[in-house]
Amino acid sequence: MKYNLHTHTVRCNHATGEDREYVENAIKAGIKVLGFADHCPQFFPTRDYYSYFRMRPEQAQEYAESIRALKKEYKRDIKILLGFETEYYPETYDAFIQFVRPLHLDYLIMGQHFVGNEYDEGSYYAAQEGKKEQYLDQYVNQVKEGLQKGVFTYLAHPDIVWYCGDRSYYEKRITELCRFAKDRDIPLEFNMLGYLNGRCYPSPAFWKIAAKVGNKVAIGYDAHNPAMLLQSKAYENCLRILNALGMTLTPFEEIKLRNEKL
Repeated sequence: MKYNLHTHTVRCNHATGEDREYVENAIKAGIKVLGFADHCPQFFPTRDYYSYFRMRPEQAQEYAESIRALKKEYKRDIKILLGFETEYYPETYDAFIQFVRPLHLDYLIMGQHFVGNEYDEGSYYAAQEGKKEQYLDQYVNQVKEGLQKGVFTYLAHPDIVWYCGDRSYYEKRITELCRFAKDRDIPLEFNMLGYLNGRCYPSPAFWKIAAKVGNKVAIGYDAHNPAMLLQSKAYENCLRILNALGMTLTPFEEIKLRNEKL
């Protein structure tokens, strides 16, 4: 069964299209489960900083109502889920959880774009070129700490770190991360947007390690426009890459949403 749990909306300020367009294109593409996981609001302890790439807190209720209305309207055609993509930031995690609980989400995915708490000194964008051992350590440690919370359905673009250091050290730390996810039955996402745009992810080195460890895997369209959901050729290409590594797509029924902890 074809599914996608990584869909954004215009509310994140860098996506386009109406919510309904995403649903209708998903149906055209033969997608049976469509999860909306727009970039979640965060609650930084300063008034001088706010992320440009996520929705504002005051938009969250309308977002939830829109997706739930579509879920009801299209229930005979497709299963629609309401979620968020978010980073794990130690300083803001408690405020974030308190905010999302009243929304009664179906799931959360972790997409760790920044390491640190984003706003503070020492934080960095993970996909910026030139990351070496120290930065890889910070990424792996922070992702493990976040996954340990038990609220994340899967880890989006787990290979986002643009690493340029010693390859044996990369293999050691990424093996550790992959084993950590496997032990907790948390799938890793093969990111289709990164594949299409030629980003530093999906990383062949990362996925060779994940295949060796035997991780579960999901393909995430990371759709920022409705047309992305019609990229059937790219989807098949991603499947072929995974199959060549000996990996098969995890059936949706085997993915644990973990919403009981929200």
